[in-house]
Amino acid sequence: MKKSLPDSNKFPKNFPQTHRVKEKKKETNHITTFFFKIDKIAKEAKPGQFVMVWIPLENEKPMSLSYIGKDEIGITVLEVGKATRKLCEKKVGEYVGIRGPYGRGFDYTGVSKALVIGGGVGIAPLAPLVEKISEKGHVTAVIGAKTASEFIFLDRLQRVCENVIPITEDGSLGNKGLLTDILPELLKKERFGKAFMCGPEAMMSKGLKILEKFKVDGEISLERWMKCGVGICGQCVLDPLGLRVCKEGPVFDFATIKKIDEFGRYRRLPSGVKIKIE
Repeated sequence: MKKSLPDSNKFPKNFPQTHRVKEKKKETNHITTFFFKIDKIAKEAKPGQFVMVWIPLENEKPMSLSYIGKDEIGITVLEVGKATRKLCEKKVGEYVGIRGPYGRGFDYTGVSKALVIGGGVGIAPLAPLVEKISEKGHVTAVIGAKTASEFIFLDRLQRVCENVIPITEDGSLGNKGLLTDILPELLKKERFGKAFMCGPEAMMSKGLKILEKFKVDGEISLERWMKCGVGICGQCVLDPLGLRVCKEGPVFDFATIKKIDEFGRYRRLPSGVKIKIE
């Protein structure tokens, strides 16, 4: 008697399952978005959460959700090492392992006017948040990259945002400079109910100080090394509170961020060695 395969929707989310790449989109020379049809994760996921992605014969990596649809999800991958390079080489129809969703997402309840600040690939986890808030509210997005060719999701954000302000370090698109350069003037002109940030930590550290000066509260998405994704290994623990990025984060409110000594100053390698954030 032929046995049928078990229903993957009945597996617990900590049980890794393999999924075919449904679609693949090259965003920049080093950033690729992958789409997967996984209705269970799509129904449970909230903007700001992540999944653990297993690249066969390589490694397992945390990846923020850059798309959350009715029955599909997307992850946007920056090629920075061997595992992410192997992942970016995957073709449509090939398999990777995915489990989740995990972590604490953004709290956008009751936010009618939001300021979203994203740098580089940090724009990815903010995109689903922007789409959710824009359903009933208004969003101003300040997004940055080194040069115009490195922007992701610019058209996508322009479709739903009230205002999109692009900034490039070389001036090839929008304002020339850094994301934080434009914030003071913007905050003098407009008031926002809440701000959300993701991107290089040095930028977010500086941005937090500016937002506090103008009395704007908000949330930040942090990135740290993760091994398990479920709060067991302790790899992503933050000094000195002992908070785990995979469980209590990756999204933290400003009040909590200010209590984290390492924010904007240092992070740890997989070995635990501290390295300075620049």
